[in-house]
Order: sequence, then C-alpha cells, then structure tokens
Amino acid sequence: MYRTLLGVLASLAVALAVAGLTFTASVEQSADFRFINGTEPRSLDPGLITGQPEGRVARAIFEGLARLEARTLAPVPGAAASWEISPDGRTYTFHLRPDATWSDGRPVTAHDFAWSWRRLQDPALGAEYAYIVHMIRHARAFNLYGGHAEALAGPIAGALDALRREHSGGLEVSDWQAFVREHGLNELLKGTRNATLQASLLRQQGRIEADELAAVSAALPGEAAHRRALFEEAARRYGIDAGVFARDDWTLVVELEAPTPYFLELCTFYSTLPVPRHVVEVHPDDWFLPDTIVSNGPFVLADWRVGDRIRLERSESYWGRDQVGLASIDVLPVENATTSLNLYLTGAVDWLPGNYPSDLVEPLARRPDFYSGPGMIVYYYRLNTRRPPLDDPRVRLALNLAIDRELIVREVTRLGQVPAAHIVPPGMPGYESPESPVRTDLAEARRLLAEAGYPGGRGMRELGILYNTQEGHKKIAEVIADQLRRNLGLDVRAYNQEWQSYLASGQAGEYDVMRAGWIGDYLDPNTFLDMWISNGGNNQTGWSHARFDRLIQAAADVEGFSTGLADLDAGDGRVRSRLEGLQRAGDAAERRRAGAALRLELLRQAEAILVQELPILPIYFYVVSGLVNPQVEGFYSELSLPDGSRIPNLQDLHPLRAIRMARGEEAR
Repeated sequence: MYRTLLGVLASLAVALAVAGLTFTASVEQSADFRFINGTEPRSLDPGLITGQPEGRVARAIFEGLARLEARTLAPVPGAAASWEISPDGRTYTFHLRPDATWSDGRPVTAHDFAWSWRRLQDPALGAEYAYIVHMIRHARAFNLYGGHAEALAGPIAGALDALRREHSGGLEVSDWQAFVREHGLNELLKGTRNATLQASLLRQQGRIEADELAAVSAALPGEAAHRRALFEEAARRYGIDAGVFARDDWTLVVELEAPTPYFLELCTFYSTLPVPRHVVEVHPDDWFLPDTIVSNGPFVLADWRVGDRIRLERSESYWGRDQVGLASIDVLPVENATTSLNLYLTGAVDWLPGNYPSDLVEPLARRPDFYSGPGMIVYYYRLNTRRPPLDDPRVRLALNLAIDRELIVREVTRLGQVPAAHIVPPGMPGYESPESPVRTDLAEARRLLAEAGYPGGRGMRELGILYNTQEGHKKIAEVIADQLRRNLGLDVRAYNQEWQSYLASGQAGEYDVMRAGWIGDYLDPNTFLDMWISNGGNNQTGWSHARFDRLIQAAADVEGFSTGLADLDAGDGRVRSRLEGLQRAGDAAERRRAGAALRLELLRQAEAILVQELPILPIYFYVVSGLVNPQVEGFYSELSLPDGSRIPNLQDLHPLRAIRMARGEEAR
C-alpha cells in the first residue's frame, strides 16, 4: 500500500529540516516564483554550458536573436525585431531592436552577436557545443581545421610512417581500423574530398596493402595544407565579413553552408546567446558572476549562493520589461528527491520538474497539480570504448542484451516511460527508426561474452557505473549493476559524483559506464544523432565511425553531397531511391520535399550504424512530469499549434519570461 501524502510529510520532516537548513534562511524574503533546478550550475557562460540546469538560467538572463513563445515554443523575435530568409534558405538577415540594451545600459548590437558567435567557435574557448552551428559558413573550419592540420602534418604523419615500417607487407583491416580509432582519423579527416583518404576510412574487410598505406601517407600533406588554408581563411573572415557578420550596428547576416530547417530554433538556444564583449575581455574567467555580469535578457543575476539559491530579478533595462510578469525568481539547486518534494508540498517552491521519489508516482499522479506527458528525451548510458573490454562491440552488445528495460520502467521509474532500443525518441515528424538489436536476450548475451573471451564473466575486470548524485539515477544504476552481475556474472559497481565532478569525468573519459540523458535541442532527429560524430563535444565515448560521420555530414547538405550519396546506401536501396527522387524533382517545392525525404533517410542510416555499434546503452524514453502550483500562469504542459491542434510539451521547456503568479490561497 502506498502511504498517504500526509504520512509522507510526517515521516520526512526530519529530512526537510536537515537538507533545507541553508534554504530556510533565504525563504524569509522569498521570490515571486521559486523552482527546483536539480543541481548547481557549473557556469552561466552560454559558450560553455551544456546542461539543462544551466540552460534554464541562461535563457532567463540572456536573450538570443529569437526567443521561444511559451504557448507554442515557436521561435519569435527576441533581440532581433525581424528577419528575412533568402529564397535558397542559405542566408538569414536579422534586424536588431534599437531599444535592446545590456543591463549596464549599452546597446545590444549586431557586432555583439558576431563577436559572441565567433567566440563560440574559437578553439581557445573549447566549447563542447560549438558543433551545433557548424552549418554556418566557415564555422567548422575556424573551430577545428587548425588543430586538424597540425595533427595531420605532425603526429599522424609520424604514426603512419611507424605503422608502415612495422607492417611493410600490409596489414589486416581490423588492425588498420584500430589505428584509425586510436589516432582519431575519422574526426581529423571528416569531410575530406580526397578519394584515397575516403576509401581508407570506409574499408571494413580484407587487407590494407603496402601500396595503399603509401598512398594514404602521400595524401596526408595535401589534406593538412588544405585544412590549414581553410582555417586561415576562416580565422580572417568568420565573425568579421563572412559566415556571421555585422553589416551595420543593427543588421546581422548569417550565411549557411546548406538550408537548415531548424536554424531559427538554434537562434533561441543557449549556445547562441550573446555575451558582453566589453565585460568578458576584462574578466575572462568570472565575468558571469553576480559582481561582474552584464546580460541582455528579461532577468538579471542578482545573487548566487552556492548550495542555497540563485536569485533572478526583473531587468529594468530589458526592451520587453512590461511583458515580464515576475519581479523575482529563486532557483534552488536541490538534488535530493525527498527534500524536493517536501519543499513543494509545504509551499516553499512553486514548480518541481520531475525530481520526486519514484515510489510516490501513483498518489502524486492523482493530484490536480501534477502534469505528465511524452518527452523528447532519452535516458541512456555512455560506454567508454577507449577502455577494454568496452572497445569490443561484442561486449557492448552483450551488456545491452542483459538489461531488462521493461522491469526498470515498470518497477523503478513507474511513470509510463517507454523502453528504448534507439537513441532518437518516437514522434519525430517524418522519421522512421531503423531496426535495432537491442532487446533482452540473456542466452545471446552470454554467448557473445564467451565469444569475446569472458565466459560467465570470468577474466573481465570490475566495471564502474558512474551517475550524478540523484536518488532516481542511483536506483537505476543499482538495478542495472545487479542485472549485469546476475545475468552475466560480471563484477559491477555503481558510484556517484556531484554534478561538476561528473561532468569533468565525462569530458576526461575517466569512467567505464556513465549515466546520461539527452533533451532534444530542436524538433528533428539530427539533435540526437550529430552529437555522435567522431570526437564530438557531447560524444565522450571515444567511438567513431567514418560512414556515420559521412552520413551526418551529407544529411546537413544533401544538395552539396548529391554526387556521392549513392555510395552511402546500406544495400537496401533506400538512399538510392530517394536520391533518384531528388534528381527527378521538377519545381523548387518538389525538390525541397525530395531533399527532406533524402535527408531523413540519411539520418535513419546513421542511427542504424549507432545501434549496431552500440557505444551506448539506451534505457528508456522519458515521460516529462512534475508538480506546478495552480497559481502559476504562463506554464504550458501542452502546446498549441497554428491549426488549433495541441501537442505535448516534449522538451518540458517553460520560458520564465512568460510566467506569472496569481497569488491567493495556494492549494497544496
């Protein structure tokens, strides 16, 4: 029997008293609106943040060229009052608001955006999310090609010479692919138009003969020189007079390599938010802290007490301040699910997104202030393919086959989550998921493990499952560790780290198996797939695959890659068929439709590779849920479309600009 909520409150009073000590002092002057943010942000620098806790705050204190309208989550004018898109979909011209200012009174200009977007791509910044706008002309070259050129001309050339000396008679493709992985050649040579280099990356069978190795070696200096030239041109021009640039103080021009259907959504994303150059250059390391920060959004950062709260206050310099309904917001970094629920049920916070004890799902779901619906979010584990035995695809598949996902969603999460066999959630318009080998099959899992040299788990070292501190993650990690022990005889240990340490471990590759979750940045399968490109900032598994990279790159520009797309067909004829449809297309509208169908097929083929290679353990697709005070207005768990239909708020995004409080007697 489930306990009543009154009983829960009584039994958990001590937990609230202990875990809420620092918060208690701050609620004496509580904000208009208060919510649980899950964890302490590691930064508020839009160029460096990658997580939802940071993103919620950044989107409140900064504003991009566009912003999300709360009822629809459609991009609408933000810092830019309007824009035009060229007929070919490759050039966007944004007209900034003359009344948009920074919080110190300076005007927000097109030069601020051009500088900020150049900074995002600057290799010195090391932005993990730089790739998200690599469709902009010169962006990728500026971000990556200088380092690529140095590596190809130096360490890679030397390593290849050593490989040729060691294998003067040639080598097996498996040994060659191991060399490719070890030295990151898929990333360093991604996008090459050199046929010799392309062919070497894509080889999966047979032998690489000595003359082929010699040809690859001979091609490297030219590729390095080509990338060096592209980098130097991009360094001269990107953010200055090409790619993204200010035509004048109020006009920003963005040039894309290819039409990108979700580009305006990216203009609302936190990585593309502007930063104040005049402050960043003076305080490069701590410019985003309360004493120094200057921002341009509907709120300003008034206070940041680590472990207690972030206080946001309405910006009096914001162009749309009359449309902002809250004078103040408290953002609470509470990770403990019990404490979070107590804070909500006692009226200390107004919004609790998701983080509550899983054994209370059923009684909570009966409350009128509870909301839930399908989410554009996947819960998965990364597998560190740089570490044996996880570098063996047989071991990775065995782990996947030994997990009972149905049990996890039925007994642990309990909110109707859908077991995942893919990385792309269902519901993406026009997208068809590929076949996946992911299922529960203990006999096949044990066979694969034995084939890999670990019969009954013998001979395999201990594996660690890293999760960030939160009760729900702990329960899932412990269940999976137990399943792997019982089903495969493995020695598995689940362990936790606080958010910042957890992120650092992922970036450094210091883990075996690592909990992760991905919220789609825009409504398109690409947001779940392009992160797995070789050495992608959010990949962090060490996995790379040349054909996968080419498919993602081709999907980004089907017109530009049309002459080579037939080579990317998986053998089922689907790419060729859609390519022929594009080639037959007559008018521009038909060509756009055919190109869109081809693009989605290329993405489907890419996901097919991902779920065959499995550098991940997909666990489930989220149901977004939470508790929200009935007095909160401007909060939409369902979205309204222009045709009058309604769809779930798949991303659980709720722009704070639109929130208002109708304070009265609060129903708890």
